[in-house]
Amino acid sequence: MPMMASQMERSAGNYSAGPSRLPDPVRSMVAEDVLDLDGSGIGCLEHSHRGEVFDQVLSQTESLTRSVFNVPSEYSVLFLQGGATQQFGLIPMNFAGTGASSHTNTGVWTTKAIRAAEQFGPTTIVFDGAEDQFRSLPNPTNLEISEEASFLHTCANNTVMGTQWTNLPSSPKDVPHICDMSSEIGSRVLNWDTLDMLYAGCQKNLGVAGTVLVVIKNNLLARSQAPTPFNYQEHAAAGSRLNTPPTFGIVVLRRMLEWIQEHGGVQSMALRAQQRAQLLYEAIESTQGFWQPHASTESRSVMNITWHGPTPEAESQFLSRADALGLSGLKGHRSVGGLRASVYNAADESACEKLAELIQSSPRFSK
Repeated sequence: MPMMASQMERSAGNYSAGPSRLPDPVRSMVAEDVLDLDGSGIGCLEHSHRGEVFDQVLSQTESLTRSVFNVPSEYSVLFLQGGATQQFGLIPMNFAGTGASSHTNTGVWTTKAIRAAEQFGPTTIVFDGAEDQFRSLPNPTNLEISEEASFLHTCANNTVMGTQWTNLPSSPKDVPHICDMSSEIGSRVLNWDTLDMLYAGCQKNLGVAGTVLVVIKNNLLARSQAPTPFNYQEHAAAGSRLNTPPTFGIVVLRRMLEWIQEHGGVQSMALRAQQRAQLLYEAIESTQGFWQPHASTESRSVMNITWHGPTPEAESQFLSRADALGLSGLKGHRSVGGLRASVYNAADESACEKLAELIQSSPRFSK
C-alpha cells in the first residue's frame, strides 16, 4: 500500500522548471481548502464559481494581486485558463492592428509567440538572439521599435536558456508593451510605466498549472477585438467569470500571494532570488571551466540557472549524484540539454547550498 503524504519525507530539492515547488505553509493551507474552504464546510473543488464563498475568494485574490504587485487603479486584473502559451494567440487576436507587431526573440517562448502573431498580421523582429544560441540580451534602449507598431511583445525571463532582462524594454508612446512574466512574476519589483499588459502562467512562482494571471491597462483593454470567448474586455466585464474560471488555481494563487506578502513582499523575494542565484553561479565559476554557464554574464537569469559540462557523461553522472542527494528536476530542457536549476520564490535555501556544494565537488569525481 502506498505511503500517505504525511508519512513521506518532503523533498526540499525540487528544481523543476514548472510546475514547481510550493512553500510548505501554502501546501498545508491549500490542503485544508480542498476539504473545507474558508469554514464553509465545502471543499474548494466543489464550490460554485458564482457562489458567495467563491465571490470572496475572487475578491481577496484580486485585492492581494493589486497590493503585492502595486497595480495602479487604471489596470484590470484577470484570472484566466489555458496557460501562457494560449496568450500567444489571444494577444494578436485582440490587438493586431494596421501596423506590424514588434517582437524580441529571446528563446523558445518568444519564438512560439512570434509564430502565433504571424497568423493575425505582419510582425517585425527587433531583436533575434538565435544566432548567439540565445545566450545574451541586448541593451533595451538600443531596440528600434516603430511608432506605428500595433504592440511590442517581450518575455522577461527565458526558462530554457536561462536569460533575463535586467531592465525591461520600453515602447514608444501609444505602442503597448505586453510582457510574458510567467517565470519571474513575484520576484521583480515592477515598473508600471513600461508595462501595458503582463501575463503569467501561475505554475512557477504563483501556484499551479492551468491558471493565468493577466494585468492589463484599461485603455488597451478597450481595444480588444477578438470574438467571445477570447476577448479580454469581455472577460474583464464578467469579472473573470465569462466562463467557469480555474477555481482551484485561484484558491492556490490567493495563498501564494498571502505567503509573498507575509514574507516581505516582492522586494524580499527579489533579494532572495539574487542571493540564491549568486550562490549557484559562483559555485559554477569556481570549477574553473569544468562547468560552463549557458547565458552570458550580463544576461543571466536569477530564476533559471543553466549550465553544461564537458561531456554528456559528466552531466549524467552529476544527475545521478544529485538524485542520490534528493535534488531533482536538474536536467536541462530537451532543446538545449545540459543542466538547469529553477530557483523560483519557493526554492529552499538549504537545498541550494547542497546543490552548490555538489557543483563545486563535481570535477573531482567526473574527471
